[in-house]
Amino acid sequence: MSLAVFMTAGLALAACASGATDTSSGAASIQGGVSTNDSGNGNDDMNIALPPNIVNLPLLDPSGRAEPLSAFKGKVIVVSDVMTLCQETCPLDTANLVQAARAVEKAGLGDQVEFLSVTIDPQRDTPAQLAAYRQLFAPPPADWATLTGAPDNLAALWKNFGVWSQKVPESNPPAKNWRTGETLTYDLDHSDDVFFIDQNLHEQTLLDGPAHVVQGTQLPSALQSYLSDTGHQNLEHPSADAWTTQQVLQIVSGLVHHSIPQ
Repeated sequence: MSLAVFMTAGLALAACASGATDTSSGAASIQGGVSTNDSGNGNDDMNIALPPNIVNLPLLDPSGRAEPLSAFKGKVIVVSDVMTLCQETCPLDTANLVQAARAVEKAGLGDQVEFLSVTIDPQRDTPAQLAAYRQLFAPPPADWATLTGAPDNLAALWKNFGVWSQKVPESNPPAKNWRTGETLTYDLDHSDDVFFIDQNLHEQTLLDGPAHVVQGTQLPSALQSYLSDTGHQNLEHPSADAWTTQQVLQIVSGLVHHSIPQ
């Protein structure tokens, strides 16, 4: 199943919110739908081999174990950039990805797909913070991991994928860490993307922008109450082109050649 990709533009920028994607890695973005391309024509933008220096970067799970992308070769890999202290979009993105991971497990395909939430904020997304974030979705699906890494390695990873982030002043009054209660001293503007990598470590497509979290999707109360006004707006009144769990499963189904019910 080949996946057509559609360029998007004109996305609003805000702290912690989705922005226009730098497609320097060669990937275009999907928003508002996924379709199949039955023409049989090749498309270089849909089959990008990740370079060895990127797939071998030593990403780390909360226990300190190295989890490079190359460790998941042979599986479909779904990679999302995340910041656990984001108040606008990341909680919604994560809720949808965890919902998709549960559906994949239920379909008996958990050993064929890996969902990775990789931080863009290693200074504050410590191993303890990432472990607590994962446990908010208890019981966390086995095919979903939260990862960090050395700042230079994460910078190289996100540069390759075209993900950007920029430190900006914290809002006034400043928010507090939902886990520790510590007052935050900065925020990050960042792009909001989900990347789909095939079994041969080729990037196939991506979803861009905030998620549409449908009723019945688990959104932990700690994160729902942590949402800013913009975050609540994204949750309660998603834009028409916000991506859904169904889209994630449609893309993954095409890559594993197996239908996955939501």
